[in-house]
Amino acid sequence: MRPDVLVGPSEWLIEQFGDKVADELWTRVPEALSTAIDREVHAHPAMTQTMERVLANPRWPLPYEELVLFLGTLPGAEIISVPRSVYQLVLINGHVVVPWCYGQSARLSMRDAEVGRSFGRLARELLRRFGPPWRRSPVEAPLPLDAVDEREVAKICAAIARIAPQPEVVIAGYAGAPNLGLLRACLGEIKSTDNGTLSWSHLDDLPLPPPVIPRPRRMQFP
Repeated sequence: MRPDVLVGPSEWLIEQFGDKVADELWTRVPEALSTAIDREVHAHPAMTQTMERVLANPRWPLPYEELVLFLGTLPGAEIISVPRSVYQLVLINGHVVVPWCYGQSARLSMRDAEVGRSFGRLARELLRRFGPPWRRSPVEAPLPLDAVDEREVAKICAAIARIAPQPEVVIAGYAGAPNLGLLRACLGEIKSTDNGTLSWSHLDDLPLPPPVIPRPRRMQFP
């Protein structure tokens, strides 16, 4: 295990979610993200270059699905979704967990990734509504026009806006590659600096799930 990964949940995670839920988040978040990548790879085994773009696409539905499946059964968890939308989120103890693919290398922690640069429309809108005050960075990539995405984001944000008290946003970041699977997983909370730019107020590198070793086939003799 990397030296930057703690052997258990950090004080921040326990403070935000409580002992029992923090213990589960520590392992379930990486398992959910790993499962999402594995599902995509197994569904399209010969499309490596295309899958690299899929993994980085904020509208890729599998991370949202798997986080709901892995976290939705935790005590106090609430699933937020809208019909016919790729977006479905989990609200736990006043925190909305949002997936974000920040890279494709194990060398880079989410702590070193530029906050907001590759956020999709959903993450940007959630932070605008429920996050700290911030201004758009001049290096922030503009989003393409997408009426469907805008409509889906508006609907799920409206559903979250009806929740009281106002929830906070936690980013479930990950680095992954089609031929290597999940390379890194993190949980982080964003703050705003004095000049209005975004940075991490806290970030935990999570332990990766153990590799799945296929069981040997039983040999059959004539």
